[in-house]
Amino acid sequence: MSAPNKKTSLLTTIPRLICTDFDSTIADPEGRPISEAFFHRLLSWRERGQVFWVINTGRTFESLQDDLIRRKAPIWPDWVVALEREIWLIRDRRGIGWFEWNRKCEILHTQLFASVKPLWKVLEDYIVRHTKAEIVEDAGSPFGIIASCEEEANEISAFIEPLLKDWPMLVAVRNSIYFRFSHRQYHKGSCLEAISNGLGVLPMQIMAVGDHMNDLPMLDRRYARHLACPSNAVDEVKEKVRAQGGYVASASVAEGTVEAWDRFFPLKK
Repeated sequence: MSAPNKKTSLLTTIPRLICTDFDSTIADPEGRPISEAFFHRLLSWRERGQVFWVINTGRTFESLQDDLIRRKAPIWPDWVVALEREIWLIRDRRGIGWFEWNRKCEILHTQLFASVKPLWKVLEDYIVRHTKAEIVEDAGSPFGIIASCEEEANEISAFIEPLLKDWPMLVAVRNSIYFRFSHRQYHKGSCLEAISNGLGVLPMQIMAVGDHMNDLPMLDRRYARHLACPSNAVDEVKEKVRAQGGYVASASVAEGTVEAWDRFFPLKK
């Protein structure tokens, strides 16, 4: 048996990119400041080398920007994925859109949404006549859906799923009781892959952490070898993380993210 490759071993023990969802993964729902432990861990690793931080969220960039200011975040991410598909480079707490990626993304979504017009009427009729859900404006979709509860959201998912078989490039993106629609090729995972490829960071150097169903695409060893979720994650996320040898933290939100970080990349004094 050959000896372990020292270079490969080093790559797996040093984080280069930490990709986190925002709401309920590092930011608690009550709006309190993000745990200092998260920023302490980020700074501690940055004293040892370059570590990128990506926030991968379903929010608009403007909404995330406002919340980081409101929560008085002492460190901002290097990159942001907004609406699960737009990529933004952060400089001086301002976003610079990745033009080539975002423009192609916009064109493909415009074409896709126009091609599936018959579906929108079917969905609207179902929501209005058979549910208590709301149809709302959504920055990333022809419209969004807000179910009245998790049980109703499950029923809406069951209704939508067979309809999408006629449009294989269209997916319904769900986060708790919220739904929007997207192109199959644009999701949190493909955005993480694009950013890491651009930075020259390998999956074995990446940790990805999320808590809800719209995080499932990025919680894949194709994009990050180190997968985790906080204790407050939904069961579907916990199951996928465990199935790939990832880590389900005992702590919630940011403390759970730090717990996973220490599990995969323990700091040596």
